[in-house]
Amino acid sequence: MKKILLCMLLATFNLSAQTVLLDEKIDKENSPGFFQYLPISKKIVFCITSKSTGNSAFTLDKNGKKTFLYENNTRRYCNFSRTEKSYVTSDPKDESWTPDYNLIIDGQQQLITKEKFKDINFKYFGSYNRNNVYDASASVNDFEGSFNDLYILGFTNAENSWRIKSLEKEDIYLEVIEIKSNSKTRVKLEKPDFTLVKGDQFAKTDFEPTFVCRLNNNENFDLITKSLSADSQTVILYKTAYNFEGKKIKTQPFTIHLNNNYFITSSNGGGLKTDTSTQSMQSVRFINDSYALDVLSINNYYEDQENGEMYIYGLFSDQAPKQIGGKAFPKGFYVFKFDKNGNKLWESVNHIDSKDYFEKVRNSSDFQVNLSNCNKNLIFSCSINSFTEFTNAAIIDKTSGSVLKSSFIEYNNNLSHGKYKYFLSQTYDCKELKNKTFSQIGFAAVSINSKVMDYLKSIPEKGDRLYFETLYSDEGIWMVETDNKKYYKVLLFKD
Repeated sequence: MKKILLCMLLATFNLSAQTVLLDEKIDKENSPGFFQYLPISKKIVFCITSKSTGNSAFTLDKNGKKTFLYENNTRRYCNFSRTEKSYVTSDPKDESWTPDYNLIIDGQQQLITKEKFKDINFKYFGSYNRNNVYDASASVNDFEGSFNDLYILGFTNAENSWRIKSLEKEDIYLEVIEIKSNSKTRVKLEKPDFTLVKGDQFAKTDFEPTFVCRLNNNENFDLITKSLSADSQTVILYKTAYNFEGKKIKTQPFTIHLNNNYFITSSNGGGLKTDTSTQSMQSVRFINDSYALDVLSINNYYEDQENGEMYIYGLFSDQAPKQIGGKAFPKGFYVFKFDKNGNKLWESVNHIDSKDYFEKVRNSSDFQVNLSNCNKNLIFSCSINSFTEFTNAAIIDKTSGSVLKSSFIEYNNNLSHGKYKYFLSQTYDCKELKNKTFSQIGFAAVSINSKVMDYLKSIPEKGDRLYFETLYSDEGIWMVETDNKKYYKVLLFKD
């Protein structure tokens, strides 16, 4: 009897550790297609497709309140601006592969015709994942990260083409589409100082210097360049603010240095990844790499929009790499915190106890590295899918840089679990959680938060395979759960 009561109490505790905010049905006529966390609004936005009633989109807050953005419509999705005061959708009247677009501001829509996008390169403004983390690896046509409430921005070369071959040697033009008037202007970009990142004093690379950009709401945008010293122990991240006339406003350097360790590249979203799988891209240098990385992939950064504080993060090795993006021998990770003026507040350099798995992987592009804001702290994760699969995660105190908790979880990549038509098409699973599938970044929550693991273990193993994705925020860990057939739900783990 005592054992039964104890089990009931434990079950009650597990169920009360999270809140079910949403529980919706899925059928052939009605299914979710896209979702993303909005850090300013502190909500998730869902886009729903329906063959019978038309598409819809709504936001969901931490109390489970749904607010519809649109219903019974033919719009296919909605991507929000950095201010979250506006969002862009495809035009309902245009069902072509490259449609016209509508930008919705305060409930009013403004048509942006597709001819305005012709021959513009948007990739330098990157994109944002479900956790709203910046990723520089965007496509030429993807303008998700390049618009605010006033403008859509991109680049062209001197011949009005998106085919930019050399940022250093060519004249580059900033293309500015004004949303309200649906007009376009073209101004010559004042180039960054490439002497700060190129020369004999810097590490060797196969690529010419490049940059990426991030919008600062409606005010301006930052252009990012980086240098890595020849000994691979010092990185300088140059954050240059530009106005919408293509002119420099201010350049702020952020300098980080390692003693007795060396910076290495990783797939952290800070730089562009060049696909080397085609025969034309093959060389002795790339023969075993699926992607080649440049100096921008040394690290990435998370910027606190409220106070401008910067968190720069990546991986390090105890062996000096011979060349940027080459073979890597990772030993751990680092996070450096700065104020908005470039003053270092703390550094956190940590070795990873990898149980010998870490050392099995040599190609730096195989390491998926993330840093997310969660429960007033940071969650760092490094995941591997190459010969071995695991995620190493750590909770880092934002005020001191101390590691509050770290964990390690092994998993398998089983491609038979994922299908393109699925709402969630994850392919990673582990022995501890049978019949359940996750993303790599999702395993960070599983390994680092005991309440998440307790909830997952409380779900019966029998039945349809379940798929999970996690979003990190100051409200806690949001978890989206679905069987991709009958239902999807949203849970919030607040602690």
